[in-house]
Amino acid sequence: MIPAYDTSTLARLRQTLDDVLADPRFRRSQSMSALDVAQYILSEAAQGERDFDRIKISALNALDISLREAA
Repeated sequence: MIPAYDTSTLARLRQTLDDVLADPRFRRSQSMSALDVAQYILSEAAQGERDFDRIKISALNALDISLREAA
């Protein structure tokens, strides 16, 4: 079942995505696309995470891992 989010949650998820995409780590990453990041953020939310700072940090950590693996 696809989770449903209220307008406020969707706005916060979008802001989280925008924040991650604006981070220099995303611009350096060649292994994660914007779609990959969006899917990661939605996956975290679907698992029940509602701390948007925590979701952002988790997504940035995933970018760090992808950068290290690419090096």
